[in-house]
Amino acid sequence: MKKLLMLLCLLFACIAHQAQVNTVTYAGGSGKETFYDVMQITDGSFLVSGYAEDLNWIPANVPLTVLTYTGNIPNSLGTNRFGFIMQLSEDMSTILNVAHFPQGAVEDIRFLKTNTLPYQGTGDLYISASTADTYANDGGYIIAKLDHNFVNGVPTTLSWFKIVWAEAGPKDTQPWDVTSNGEVYYVSGQNHAADWSAMYCLDNMGNRKIVPNWRTHWLTAGGEWKGTPASAAPSAVNYSGIAFKIGGRCELRSWSQTEFDATTTDGNGGTRKGTWPADFLFSTPCDPLSPTASGGGYNGYSPESCCPVWGASCVAVDKRNNYMYLGINFKSYSNPANSPDFEPAVICFDETGTMVWWSRLYHEITPAGDTLYSLPDQYVDALAIDYAHDKLVVGARAHGNNTENLWEGNTIAANPSAKGFQNQFTGTNGNIHESWIGKLRLNDGTLTNSTYMAELFEGTGSLGTQHPDPNLAGWPDPNTGWPNVNTTRLSKNNLKVSSTGQVIVVGVGRRTITTVNAYQRNISPWSTGLGCWNNFVRMYDPTLGVPKYSSLIVGAWDTLTQAGGDNTEMFAAYKTSKGIVCVGRQKAANGLPVGNNLPLSNVPTWGTNAPNNETAVLIYYQDDSLENATDVITGIAPSGPYTAQYAGRCYPNPTKGEVQIMLPYEVEAFDFAVSNVLGQVVQSGHRALGDAFRHFDLSDAVDGVYFIAVRSERGTWGYRVVKGE
Repeated sequence: MKKLLMLLCLLFACIAHQAQVNTVTYAGGSGKETFYDVMQITDGSFLVSGYAEDLNWIPANVPLTVLTYTGNIPNSLGTNRFGFIMQLSEDMSTILNVAHFPQGAVEDIRFLKTNTLPYQGTGDLYISASTADTYANDGGYIIAKLDHNFVNGVPTTLSWFKIVWAEAGPKDTQPWDVTSNGEVYYVSGQNHAADWSAMYCLDNMGNRKIVPNWRTHWLTAGGEWKGTPASAAPSAVNYSGIAFKIGGRCELRSWSQTEFDATTTDGNGGTRKGTWPADFLFSTPCDPLSPTASGGGYNGYSPESCCPVWGASCVAVDKRNNYMYLGINFKSYSNPANSPDFEPAVICFDETGTMVWWSRLYHEITPAGDTLYSLPDQYVDALAIDYAHDKLVVGARAHGNNTENLWEGNTIAANPSAKGFQNQFTGTNGNIHESWIGKLRLNDGTLTNSTYMAELFEGTGSLGTQHPDPNLAGWPDPNTGWPNVNTTRLSKNNLKVSSTGQVIVVGVGRRTITTVNAYQRNISPWSTGLGCWNNFVRMYDPTLGVPKYSSLIVGAWDTLTQAGGDNTEMFAAYKTSKGIVCVGRQKAANGLPVGNNLPLSNVPTWGTNAPNNETAVLIYYQDDSLENATDVITGIAPSGPYTAQYAGRCYPNPTKGEVQIMLPYEVEAFDFAVSNVLGQVVQSGHRALGDAFRHFDLSDAVDGVYFIAVRSERGTWGYRVVKGE
């Protein structure tokens, strides 16, 4: 009876708060199904991508469109699955369309991306899809552009696709992103291995292109060239890349003694030696005409001899200026500690390929002048742009805690009053992985905010005092005690940012902190019941100071035995004006679902009430506290294929009154409408060339968010602007 009462209490806690209509549903049939990515498009509908072993679970009245393509996609070792995109109505009650590859063509559709800014009108639609084939056949994944985006039509064919050879990390995380003019940066190859890895850039037709200020180029006549494309004459350069391999190259290293000896800021009050992020591994600069790789850097690191290939893990592009941000790890050997190690870097390149800045995410030389090595392994797992505050959001991870670790939330040189929700790695546990989130200024990489994301170890003491925020439901304040924490990982390559800078993650943890407004709450660490491994979704405020929402996504488990939990995998999240959408799957073993069912809600007619084998999961958590009118796509969908050279922008933003728009095309006239968040039009009219052609005056409008819609003979666009002091 005691066990039953505790389980009933947990179930009550799971579904206690449902101020809005939540949707928690399974989807699929008797085969295996997984949802991998989700996004909302201009008309309010949602796109969900993934795979299924069959499509028999799709209602008979739903149009099914086969994606055609010219050429061969290497998937000879595949499992005969359908990679698909499902279009759902805004209320998720109806499947509107399904576009899918022929059965067996690919293993899934893993990521969905567009070339427009978040919450602006949906542009061209790009995808990546996993493939399973041999090394010789370039197994790994493909990147493709679709001919339509579900707003201007249902996709029917691939406008182009690029085969990407990838193994291990790059195949699992598929690091790529698209610029506003339809170019794609992507990573190919391996990570921490011996063969090859590189970054390339595709032009808007899917061909590898020349990047003027990258330093490695492949010639049309064969061979490589190190330097600028112009210096390669008389042989013409075919395309460019960044080679993530030590031997025979000088990538991410200084080419002169002056650069190598330079002391530069680390972005948080300290310094480091060397102009380039790989300099710390070597004793000399690298001469591109006679490359060297002698180890023994200034703080005791050398390249790990086993693995000359580095690990590039994530890519993000600022759609306003097409700057590209890269997350990478170096497998190294710490001579002071006599131990192998992994060291991170985040690197910013401008649109020409010039490196603008880079960050190690920890101190190499402290503000006091002490030179350090950082024994914990550290990795960069995800990157995203906070357009509201001009920040790069970094999701990183530390494996253990020893000498120097990822920066603490309350020791930030540029923001002395900063306080992260979880300032530091606490407790005595060592061999665990703890996630970390930080915000760096886009223009120079300066750290402004950070927090660890390390959930509690089961049964830990030293909890400190209760958090003062009533939404934390009496959970302990991580900064007042010294509790042991447990492995916590955020989902790789799928960190999201709302229109106002709130950070949304999905992850896996143990005694996960949940909020009062959560759909599925955890039990208090002061209770006698046991938690379980779980997936969760969380939204932090823009300063990373407190979670505004944190909910579990796991089967209802027995709090005495832990049985029934640890059975979901969530891969992606998307923030809407009403809540957070998450997608993933319930795991299976030997063809049977693992653990207990999720606490379901509002299951649509296309969904199912119980898992059968490995079964897709879709969740739409809604709550009053999650409502944000600006987390909605503004602007009018293009009437035809979106081919703008860049997406345009409005500035200054925020504004005190005057605002100017920069359109993607040169036009001589357009119609416009300015509306508020309630949809009320406050200005409208027609503009022709003149002094005030692209200028708008909001001085007389009350402070708030406004949407400027522009329609011309060359296209239609929308812009969000914040008016305030």
